[in-house]
Amino acid sequence: MKTSTGVASSLILRLDSRSSTPLHEQLFEGIRARILAGALAPGLRLPSSRQLATELEVARSTVLQALDALTAEGYLVAQAGSCTRVAPELPILAGDRSPEPGLPAAARASSSGERGRGPRLAASARALKASPVGAPRLGAAPRAFRPGVPALDLFPTALWARTVSRVHARASTGLLDGGDPSGNAPLREAIATHVSVSRGVRCSPAQVFITAGTQQAFDEVLRLALNRGDSVWVEDPGYPGARRAVLAAGGRPVPIPVDGDGLDVGAGLARAPRARVALVAPSHQYPLGVTLSLARRMALLQWAERTRSLIIEDDYDSEFRHRGRPLTALQGLDDAGCVVYVGTFSKSLFPGLRLGFLVVPPSLVDIFSAARATAPAPASTMEQAALAVFLAEGHFARHLRRMRAAYRERGEALLEALHSDCSGVLTPSPCDTGMQVCASLAAPLSDLRVRDEAARLGVEVAALSDYSLGRRRESGLVFGFGGVRPDDMRAGTRTLARAIEAARRR
Repeated sequence: MKTSTGVASSLILRLDSRSSTPLHEQLFEGIRARILAGALAPGLRLPSSRQLATELEVARSTVLQALDALTAEGYLVAQAGSCTRVAPELPILAGDRSPEPGLPAAARASSSGERGRGPRLAASARALKASPVGAPRLGAAPRAFRPGVPALDLFPTALWARTVSRVHARASTGLLDGGDPSGNAPLREAIATHVSVSRGVRCSPAQVFITAGTQQAFDEVLRLALNRGDSVWVEDPGYPGARRAVLAAGGRPVPIPVDGDGLDVGAGLARAPRARVALVAPSHQYPLGVTLSLARRMALLQWAERTRSLIIEDDYDSEFRHRGRPLTALQGLDDAGCVVYVGTFSKSLFPGLRLGFLVVPPSLVDIFSAARATAPAPASTMEQAALAVFLAEGHFARHLRRMRAAYRERGEALLEALHSDCSGVLTPSPCDTGMQVCASLAAPLSDLRVRDEAARLGVEVAALSDYSLGRRRESGLVFGFGGVRPDDMRAGTRTLARAIEAARRR
């Protein structure tokens, strides 16, 4: 590499004293950017710290702090009692040789389009990029009517804290060591008991595997079930995370329409009769809220048995049936061992728990156990143990009963508020399960436009179009009411009415 023996008379840098970034950091970034761009050649001698301080109108200590950091990272070489030079062996990145003074390399790459393309990835990764993920939440507090948010205001925080504290105080060496990769044994036993009683799932604790949530369960099952390019039935409209999991596993999501009776099995047979997997939410479909009819349940099971395909049953929030007992899970009807049942505690307790589970057919227990053998524990062993105690002592069952009553009250309050403020424009579907409701939007209003106007005014609803793989003719909105107190419903729907009117005028 050719090095320079010259001296840089000036660095031609600009520092902004009004910026929140400290001056020494600005100087560090500016010099580093010019070195990486090749504007400061290897071996080039820099002006003295006093000269730089005078040129930039900053304290000498500021310059020394930046130069020390650059030296520590290998960009500069300081010679005792002599001078500071650009490191002679520093590789120069290809690109713009005439950078704007003070402009970071990343900004130049972004504006020029010549750099920053990144490494090449698989086709499945590019498909993931094209799959919508919705607006980023950035940890913001939930607003009315964000879908998927449970009634966090009603969670027994103090009781949970005492349970966790008790488990931590009594933790065994095995628990501290990380535990069984398949999950905490008492928790698996408690889950097997719970789903057998409440959901009609037929299983033993050995069939239960703990996950870090629904998405991990999807990923794990699909990676074991699919070869690259295999077809997977996904509901349309449906949960976006399902099709993203299919793409991540290298599969090909095939959209199957959903109507008032749930997934149209006949359409699935016509579009992809030999699909390897069907990913469905039979008890409470998201986002439409419909239930898969008994006739279609049986047809789906018969198809899976005939083709030796796998069904992933997503049991999202179906425990929250507002009246009567929850419906029997599809897994409870499966005699051929084709259904993997997936559940989560993120909605029934709180999202930050990041704990879920899957129940696999007896014939697949050994395969899933082998897949887990070299894997780390799927989630915090301490929280798994605390949840096992929470279930075994009956706290979870009591919490579910309380939530069913709360969601019934909040759902009714939302329907009443929508009728009062948005009648004639929105037609809500019946709501007898869960914590969200879907409402059709009168033509020619765009659900995407209404969604954006509502967000601008401080109300968060989802557009039905966001859940569709193809172009959807029907326009609609999805409301989450789990995290909204009944007294706050009217404020939200009045704001929504203003958003609808603004969208109509555009």
